[in-house]
Amino acid sequence: MKRLTDMFFKAGVFLTFILVGAASSAFANEWSVDRNKSTLGFEVINNGNTVTGTFATWNAKIIFNKEELDKAQIQATIITGSVKTEDAQAAGAITTPQWLDISSFPDAVFRVDNVVPAGGDLYEAAGTLELKGAKIAVFLPFTLTIEGKTAHAVGEATLSRSDFKIGDGVPDSTVSNKVTVKLDLYATR
Repeated sequence: MKRLTDMFFKAGVFLTFILVGAASSAFANEWSVDRNKSTLGFEVINNGNTVTGTFATWNAKIIFNKEELDKAQIQATIITGSVKTEDAQAAGAITTPQWLDISSFPDAVFRVDNVVPAGGDLYEAAGTLELKGAKIAVFLPFTLTIEGKTAHAVGEATLSRSDFKIGDGVPDSTVSNKVTVKLDLYATR
């Protein structure tokens, strides 16, 4: 009986070392977004003029190591009602049911499924964006520089507002169907 107890104890100790090692590795690769420096915004053409906006409230969970890209986990949650723009016409409409419909869809979620190197500091992330009831594949190329415990990522993704039924019924000649999402992220670990 003592031998069986010793065997279970050793197996338990071994399993604990594996789990603690995996957790330590994930923790070592987890990044915290610096909200004071980071921005998430967009750009769209409205009646021939470029309209820009930002989302004031969003968060991201990032587990990333350049040496283990297959283990990368990135998920961002954006509070759609935190959208800000200095264009008065856009500001009045963007939160309405025809556009972002913030009362029915208070958040958007971007999940990265795959990250691959594209040479130097350039990477390509493929994932899905859930926004206004639609779930669409999104491709996000970004540059990433890491110095010690600080990272800086800059990326742009092009979306089609019609894929998400944003501004449904508004022609491309009035508001461009192409929307550029811009990310400028600072993080520490």
